Amino acid sequence: MDKFTRNNNPASIAVVVVIYGSKLTSCNVYNTLIKNNIDNISCLLVFDNSQTKQYEKIDLPNGKYEYFWNPSNPGLSVHYNEAARYARQHGYEWILLSDQDTTFPPEAMAEYEKALTENLDCSLFVPIHKISGDRFLSPVRSCIWKQTTCIKPGMHKIKEYDIINSGMLIKVADFIKAGGYKEDVNLDFSDFQFIERLKRVTKNFIVLNIECIQDFSNNAEDKAKLISRFKKYCQNAANFETRSIYTKARISYLVLKHTIALSVRCKTTETFKILVKSIIKK
Repeated sequence: MDKFTRNNNPASIAVVVVIYGSKLTSCNVYNTLIKNNIDNISCLLVFDNSQTKQYEKIDLPNGKYEYFWNPSNPGLSVHYNEAARYARQHGYEWILLSDQDTTFPPEAMAEYEKALTENLDCSLFVPIHKISGDRFLSPVRSCIWKQTTCIKPGMHKIKEYDIINSGMLIKVADFIKAGGYKEDVNLDFSDFQFIERLKRVTKNFIVLNIECIQDFSNNAEDKAKLISRFKKYCQNAANFETRSIYTKARISYLVLKHTIALSVRCKTTETFKILVKSIIKK
């Protein structure tokens, strides 16, 4: 049996945060999830992708704090894999992935720990996510044309849903068994790719009765930055792997939809050239 077990020590959770361009204490995740549970967090792993180091000393009265800086910005997937390896080496049974821009409700950690004790055979626990305007974000039923607008808390089949990274509480053993995150799908579609792998080792997941708010900052108006970001988006899509023709069709649809939208937004056809190049390279 592991050094920590969820039956008598729900604190076997390593909280994982990847930051970029902001100090941890200025992020939504710190001021909600971490700050509200500072006495109960047994491990906090912060991965900083900023060009300038954003280190801060964080005092965890009953836990361990680790900070890692990588200005090369390798992306989310590399750090999530590093976090899983760290957790396995140091005896943590679970990792909780959290985006810097996610706002968690006060009861979030207690709900995670409660769910662990009530669902002993489950490997994945996720919150409900919404974005501005009370719009539903995750989990959503996998569908090309129309997404689910609501989901009930409880157990669901993992093969039927798309789930975003932030808020995933994942059993480390199954994370590693699934092969972890695909490191060349390091931002966009990284969650799709991981779930594609995870569903080979587990059938179900639990939706918690909590709602998180996700702040997506795709409001940049600088054309050069938007185009540069789009190149990375296409690279991630090109590196996505699946045997499912249906999933390939969904990814293709999403990429084409985004290409058209960005082309209109930037008033350029360059997006289509970038898309074609990414397809040819693939």
